[in-house]
Amino acid sequence: MSKVIVSYKKKQNESFYLRSWIVRDVQELVAIHATYPAWPVIKKFVPPFKTTGSSVFNSQNLQNARHFVKVTGFHKIDNYTVSGSVRDDCCHILVEFSPTCVADFERHHGIRITSQTVNTIFLIGDVTLKFVPVRELRASGKWSLNFDVDSRVTAVPVLVINRCQAFDLDQVEARLRFPFLYQLESFIEKFRSRPGVIPMDEGC
Repeated sequence: MSKVIVSYKKKQNESFYLRSWIVRDVQELVAIHATYPAWPVIKKFVPPFKTTGSSVFNSQNLQNARHFVKVTGFHKIDNYTVSGSVRDDCCHILVEFSPTCVADFERHHGIRITSQTVNTIFLIGDVTLKFVPVRELRASGKWSLNFDVDSRVTAVPVLVINRCQAFDLDQVEARLRFPFLYQLESFIEKFRSRPGVIPMDEGC
């Protein structure tokens, strides 16, 4: 299995399949729900992906930018749930890989999901978007952030990934540094009139 670590000066050269979607798609939902007293849990935020035999090169997968992320770190393993971070070609977001996702990945690829997969591209599907209160984020110890979340932000979106496969296991590291979604002013300003946060299941 090839493991090649390469640095690129321009993010455009990383991968044709790694495109921007986190800021656009996640912030849109933050803006919609920011005035409500409870945050939703949005199931199938990323739909299940399709495979053709042993290939992930299905047109439905390739056309949906949400299916592609680059793994940028693993933070904690707890009861077979793996917490970490991923990014598109613009910014990072926190994630959880569910126990079922981890087991399926390791059975399919014959490697640990955390083994030499940082800076590789994953195909993800059946993803739930949830909002974690900042106080819970800090108390849980699941994730490590090297910055303080702005005091205006009351909850952060997290992707719960229920299915994934390695799309490209070459470890390609970009020279550019990417921010977390939660550091962007365009994200922070969505919380200006936020009355409070109570996570709930939207059932979609």
